[in-house]
Amino acid sequence: MCEFGNILKYEYLKLFHRKIIWITLGIMMILSVVIVFVSDVGFDSEEPGIVQYIRKNKQEEMEIVGEKVDDRMLEKYRDKECAQGLWYFLNCLFPSDYICEVTEEKLYQQRQELLQNNMEEARLTKGEKAYWKQKEAGIEKPFTYGYTAGERKLTAVFYTLAMMQVIFIAVTVPSIFADEHFRKMDQLNLCSKYGKGRLYGAKITAGMTIGIGGTLCLILSSVIPILILYGFHGLDVRIQLIYAACSHHFTIGQVISSQIILLIFASVLESAFAMFCAEKMKSGMGTMAVMTGGLLLSLTINIPDQFRMIVQLWNSIPSNILAVWNLLDCRLILQFGRYFTQLQVLPIVYVILAVLLAAGGWRGYKRYQITK
Repeated sequence: MCEFGNILKYEYLKLFHRKIIWITLGIMMILSVVIVFVSDVGFDSEEPGIVQYIRKNKQEEMEIVGEKVDDRMLEKYRDKECAQGLWYFLNCLFPSDYICEVTEEKLYQQRQELLQNNMEEARLTKGEKAYWKQKEAGIEKPFTYGYTAGERKLTAVFYTLAMMQVIFIAVTVPSIFADEHFRKMDQLNLCSKYGKGRLYGAKITAGMTIGIGGTLCLILSSVIPILILYGFHGLDVRIQLIYAACSHHFTIGQVISSQIILLIFASVLESAFAMFCAEKMKSGMGTMAVMTGGLLLSLTINIPDQFRMIVQLWNSIPSNILAVWNLLDCRLILQFGRYFTQLQVLPIVYVILAVLLAAGGWRGYKRYQITK
């Protein structure tokens, strides 16, 4: 165990001495902070700055926290400037110029129609529709209003964090295996006194932990400014208040926790994939090209809904699933006679795939022979 610790320490030292890791992490963390403010740039307000605008809006919204979203609230707080969170919720269901005519009956009827349309477009089976009908019946209506500005920001930010995570891992992790081939150090490493097994284990551990560490830094870079500016006052509010088109029995806090967990598990899978490719191709640049190319494909390809299985698989890849509309998708997974959501299945799938990639990489690593 002591020998493994020394090898692992050596792998960390090699990583931490690479300037590109710190430069990439620094840029990604700065971008994580910047994207928090992007949607407030160019706001229309009499306040002299963004911070003052946020504080003013927060004070106005906190006055109606805990009230029901019913006819009385809709009549009293129709103005976007008076209740931005309420306007955001209504705008998810109605065009902006129609909001002033919304009533409680129209609001919840429109939401039911949206849910029904989503199920039809997703081509759900009768069993899936019955599952969501049962879930919907357990959601209390009318909804209770809560101040969710910070939570709205954070749930949206995770989609961008997932992309930056791929870039960070593509830049930093492949070098763990590729550099020893590129620098012709494999002749020394592969004749290690303690064998290839411990060396491979140390490399895999270093790669996965550096991926997790970078992911946590990205998350904190967004969470901290949001916490300071907005606070997290609506973690116990139903998710329907910021994403109306779902029947999940989640609070906003539970959804954010799920996004954090998925992002961490995704970092493990992506790190395993990066190291597998780096060892197979003996190239860090090649691995970076594969991962960034895959990221670009995930952003550009839009698969029609009639190809349900392909859509469900495509939305399950790490760079897509963190988008809240994919995370809370109504398509279910039938296993052992029961329906499961993607949130219940994907963390397990990611771990299994990471283990398989690590095992596949080990098979090639232990058989690798230096020919020149």
